[in-house]
Amino acid sequence: MKLEDWRKEIDKIDGEIIALLNWRAKAAQEIGKIKAKAGLPVIDLERESEVLQHIVSENEGVLHDWQLATIYQKILEESRRVQINTISETTRCKGEIA
Repeated sequence: MKLEDWRKEIDKIDGEIIALLNWRAKAAQEIGKIKAKAGLPVIDLERESEVLQHIVSENEGVLHDWQLATIYQKILEESRRVQINTISETTRCKGEIA
């Protein structure tokens, strides 16, 4: 394939990554709602460690384990932010109802 072909392939892959990241963020949002109701903390270092161990154990690609872990650390950080925003909104809505 030529350069332009590979670039088109990357654009297509990026579209799929965006859809998957948004799907993952939706799941994080729902988890945030559950945590808010249960009074659980957003940060669960044990779970995050499990996620990182899992992705590294599944890695068979070109990326080194540390590269994949670096990418996922950012994904986990943004997932926490989604949960924090969800919990904040849930708490604010409860205050408005009361």
